[in-house]
Amino acid sequence: MPSTPRSRRFPLVVAAGATLALTLATPILSAHADPVYPSSGEVRSARAAVGDKSAQIIVVQGRLKASNARLEELQSAAEVAAERYNLARILLRERTAAAKLAAERAAAAGRTADAASDRLGQTAAAAYRQGGSLGQLAPFLSSNGPQEVLERAAAFQLFSGIRHQISQDAGAASVVAADLGRQAARARARQLAGAQEAESARASAAALVDTAAAETAAIQKQQRGMLAQLATLRDTSLQLERQRQSGLRASAAAQIAAQARADARGRTSRDSARGGSAGGPVFSDPGPFRGRVSPVVAFASGQIGEPYRWGAAGPGSWDCSGLTMAAWRQAGVNLSHYTGYQWAETRRVPLADLQPGDLVFFGASGPTSHHVGLYVGGGRMIEAPRAGLSVRYASIWRPDLIAYGGRP
Repeated sequence: MPSTPRSRRFPLVVAAGATLALTLATPILSAHADPVYPSSGEVRSARAAVGDKSAQIIVVQGRLKASNARLEELQSAAEVAAERYNLARILLRERTAAAKLAAERAAAAGRTADAASDRLGQTAAAAYRQGGSLGQLAPFLSSNGPQEVLERAAAFQLFSGIRHQISQDAGAASVVAADLGRQAARARARQLAGAQEAESARASAAALVDTAAAETAAIQKQQRGMLAQLATLRDTSLQLERQRQSGLRASAAAQIAAQARADARGRTSRDSARGGSAGGPVFSDPGPFRGRVSPVVAFASGQIGEPYRWGAAGPGSWDCSGLTMAAWRQAGVNLSHYTGYQWAETRRVPLADLQPGDLVFFGASGPTSHHVGLYVGGGRMIEAPRAGLSVRYASIWRPDLIAYGGRP
């Protein structure tokens, strides 16, 4: 059936009406049905923001790790300086004692030389009183006969011999006195040099400790800022970030402890294969050791909480070797106030055989160790750690733990 103009217009009207209705309805739909998902641009921005935060967190964590490593470095340097000062003080005491002994010997030799010189003078005076050369002719001018001449000649010969011996003794005494005087002068010079070295070590240690303390405070302030930054980036609390960092340090310490134990076992095995340790004979049998160690550990325990002060050996403040020295004095054992000497004054004990009261050393080697603690069992020790901290219990497992302890 052919279409009429009316029939052709109807679909157009309907289509136009539908288009108009859709156009009018669109704002209403937009106002009342927001999209559930963000646009692709918003997604990209969000991902970038998350990526930036992750990168920032990694950077801050790296800075914290570096600052902790720097703190360890500062603390080790301060320990080295403090023990160097302790060594300088010991050497000064030794040189002072040597200078005193040399001076006493020189003075005694001088008195001997003076006495010999006095005797020589007395014999010369006696000869002069006898008339000098005329006195030697007197026996021949005597009227008492040949016998008296012989007797006087023998007496004169004896006197001459004594006089010659006294002269030799006087000369020898003078030579000895002069030599001992030179030795005393050299000993005195060494004493003065030792005093200068001790003062230089003291000033160097004090400056380094002060610098370390100041830098430590600055680093710790920076770390507080870093923790606050991490808290903001992660949208957590400062307290939570501190706990997180503490957990990370504990985990790192555990890894270090495990590695230190493995390294120590390896060094012990190698030394055993070679027939002994590099630091001297190995001693592992506790024997009567346990019976005398109680007052040692009890004394060290009694100092818990007292402050560290370099060069101190109590009462009331301590450095590391000062504490171990004083502790072992309770058992009648005399140790030097220097880690390197305490290493030499003790017998080597494998770490696996440590007993309470043994000494544990830290550093590149025993003779150059910069820290020492008193082992109390269970992988722990009592130590006077460093400036700003107090005597405390601590783990022995650190990267620079030496593979052998020391038993007095």
